[in-house]
Parts: sequence; structure tokens; C-alpha cells
Amino acid sequence: MTSTPSIRARIHGCLLGLATAEAVVLEEAGSAHGRTDDGRLALGVSGQLALYTADALVEVLEWANRGVYADQAATLWLAALRWAAGQGVPLPPSAPPAQPRWIDSEPAAVRPLPVRPSWVASLASGEMGTAGRPLGPAFDDAAAAARTAPLGLIPGTPSSAVLTMAAEGASLTHGHPDAVQASVAVASAVHAALGGSDVSEAVDAAKAAVAGLRSPEQDIVDALAGASTSDTAPPAAARASQSLAAAVRAALGAGEVGGPEAFRRAVLKTSDAGAEAAAITGALLGTAWGNEIVPSDWAERLDASAVIGRMATMLADAAGALE
Repeated sequence: MTSTPSIRARIHGCLLGLATAEAVVLEEAGSAHGRTDDGRLALGVSGQLALYTADALVEVLEWANRGVYADQAATLWLAALRWAAGQGVPLPPSAPPAQPRWIDSEPAAVRPLPVRPSWVASLASGEMGTAGRPLGPAFDDAAAAARTAPLGLIPGTPSSAVLTMAAEGASLTHGHPDAVQASVAVASAVHAALGGSDVSEAVDAAKAAVAGLRSPEQDIVDALAGASTSDTAPPAAARASQSLAAAVRAALGAGEVGGPEAFRRAVLKTSDAGAEAAAITGALLGTAWGNEIVPSDWAERLDASAVIGRMATMLADAAGALE
């Protein structure tokens, strides 16, 4: 990269990098959800829900721009419920109705998953998990961390507010401490990168955010140091820490001066760690380097490229990003 990406390019880069990286690794793994019927790259669950996370932010900012307060955690929950309903997940009568938004009618964003993740049960309960009373204490994967990455994309937001939003957003489905703290780490790193930090500095910001928590999980701290947990962790180790460690290693290994080929190598390096690690890597590098860092042959194949571009523009506009 020879020029500093704009805030708008970083917002677009986060969403596009996350979704494309996940889709590529899903295809590499032969996933049934890796391709559309016409052979294009399809959004995975993290890519879909990252768009819904971004849409929730847009809605909150739109209300704020009119002088009306909207509860961020509740708006994230309603967005997740809309996504679940679009997937055909039966919701109980106790689940609140949510007004449809344009993203709900975009086929690329709501394409049914061939296999629903087990943590969808948290949304199907009709209850709203919170940081004080999270749902899904057994769910220890990095899906929450991947989907909450966009929570770091509002310029000027205090770091403490990003931390709170990430914890609340993760707790809607994932109650395992590692899953929640991985979400805090990813959103904090994205927020630092949005502000101009390089990848190493962004990871340092994530370390500081996790270290400031009441009870930091040691394997999340280790993961942010780029440590491999696969050889030393017991079999029951949380998957979120392993995905985060792989993503951090890949992102830090991409170098300080990025280009599309560096992005490509970093994403493919996470293949063995899975689609969630790839999504986190793509979000970090896309935010740090901007949307042009995503290889054009990948971006052009992504079925949701146009939807992502529209969402990125709406989020940048709502947030008042002038660059």
C-alpha cells in the first residue's frame, strides 16, 4: 500500500475482507455453502451476520442523527432475530417483532445455510442474552467474534463503548467467556485499525482491552500474542481462542505494507483453522489496508459484493465519515 486508506475505504475493507475471506476458505474446504448455484462465492454465516451487525449500527446512527436514542444491544438482537427468521428458524411468540429492512430482501445476505450452527438455539429461545446474563454458555467458537467485528467501525466511538457493544453483541448467542472476550478483542482491534493503527498496533489495542476486563481469559491473552494453542491446550480448550490465535498470526505475518497478494496469503494461511479465523483475518487486514486490498478475482466472484458496497456506504454516511 502506498497511500493511507480513507475511513470509508476501511469500513468497506472490513466488511468485504471479512466476507470474502470466509467465503474463500469455505470453498477451499468443500463446504456445501461455499458456492452459489452459478459457481460464485457465497456468504457464510459470519459474512451474513456481519452485514446484519452493520445494519443494526446504521439503524442506531440513523435514529441518533434524528435526535432519538436507540438501544444498541436491543437493536443488534432484533437484527439477529430478523436474520434467524430469514433462515427459517422458528421463533416463539415471546420474540419481539422487528420491522423489516432492505437487507432482509437481499438474496445474498439471507441465503439459507445448509447446516445451521448450534448457537442459533440462543436466538430461537426468544430471549435476549446480555453481558450480565449471556445465553449459550457452552458455545465457545469464534462465530460471535467474527460477526461483531463491524462494531469497531464507528469513527470517534470511545474504546470503552466498543468493548461494551462487543460483549453485549456476543452474549446474544455465546455465553462462554472465551467467545465473549474474543469478540471484545476483534472489535477493539478493528476500531484501532479504523483510527489508523497498523495491524501490530491494533492487536496491541485488543490486548489492552482484554487485559482491562475483570477476569481476562489467559488463552485469549495468549492468542493475542499470536501463540499457538493447538499444541499446548487441552482437548476441551475453547475454539474461540484457537481461531483468534490463527487469525492474529496470519494478520501479523502479512507484513506492514500490504497488497492483495499479502491479503491472499494471509487468508489462505488460516485455511486449516477454519472459516471463522479467516473472517477475522480478513476483517483486520481489510480495515487496516482498505477495500482495495481484497484480491479483485476474489471480490468479483463474491455474490454479495454489491450488497456489501451499499452497506459500507450507508454505514459511512450514517457515521458522518467525510473521507
